[in-house]
Amino acid sequence: MSQTGRRATSRPALWRCPRCGERFTTRNQWHACGSFDLDTLFARSRPVVRCLYERFLETVHEFGPVTVIPQKTRIALQVRMRFAALMPQKDALKGHVVLARRCASERFEKIETYSPRNHVHVFRLRSEDDFDETFRSFIGESYRVGRQEHIDGPHQTAAAVAAGGSRRRATSRRG
Repeated sequence: MSQTGRRATSRPALWRCPRCGERFTTRNQWHACGSFDLDTLFARSRPVVRCLYERFLETVHEFGPVTVIPQKTRIALQVRMRFAALMPQKDALKGHVVLARRCASERFEKIETYSPRNHVHVFRLRSEDDFDETFRSFIGESYRVGRQEHIDGPHQTAAAVAAGGSRRRATSRRG
């Protein structure tokens, strides 16, 4: 056990794409090689959308360091694994966070399950008011998934199960 009470684990090194240098937890992970920049991604967005991105990133930094990866259509955020993505739109910042549990919340437009411990929760931010404690806690939980802490222990707390986090049916809310 480590000093934090977590089981000490040795993780394999990240695989690096020989063409573009991107790092992934899975060898030969599919991706689009290329060099992209933030200004291009925000070119068709109103200034408030860039402010929402900066606020999201500021919140992530409260939990620790992060690698920002501009891609062709989105901005991926990575610690060890990619745990969030942001897609600038004209009037909103669409995105998703990866949680180790399904979390039915009015904050999320849709939830997609990729594995028992990887659930993609889609959201849309329109104003600074969207960054309340509830949303900030989802960002922190997702950051811990990016660190792969969800692999070291039980992926759900008793509170999450009691709140319905163990349901596996698809949920979607259109807004």
